[in-house]
Amino acid sequence: MATSKTTLLSQNYMDNMTRIIIVSLIFLFVSSLQFSCSQRNKVDDRINVMSPDVGGELVFFFKKGATSDEIFEFGRTVTGIPSPNSNTGFSDLPGIMTGVRIIVSGYEGESINFKPDATEEQKAFVKKRMSESPLVYKVYENVVPNQIKDL
Repeated sequence: MATSKTTLLSQNYMDNMTRIIIVSLIFLFVSSLQFSCSQRNKVDDRINVMSPDVGGELVFFFKKGATSDEIFEFGRTVTGIPSPNSNTGFSDLPGIMTGVRIIVSGYEGESINFKPDATEEQKAFVKKRMSESPLVYKVYENVVPNQIKDL
């Protein structure tokens, strides 16, 4: 009788230990998945404030009379890369983080800021492309659009 009671207690002990080990392994597995996914898909939670009252690294204005279609095509082909699968889709050139449309003294334009890790080559490439466009009237660097007085 004592032997069967000991065997029964021993069996219960082993069953409980097995459950604890299985639950621990599941917890470790789920935790490692959560950690690896959160590192790979890390969200950039910086707030990017954009307005004519906030400085832009590159600020440019279109010539008066530029049409909405011309401005859209500029964004798609000059500061953007056209999507190969769409007539209207595009993505920003490498290095561009934000862009906001602005109007100052009756001129339409855009204020662009670069990603923190944008290279000098990427920045120079964007500036060169917009400066060479016949649609662009003026380009400024590191200015607050609403403080520009020489338009």
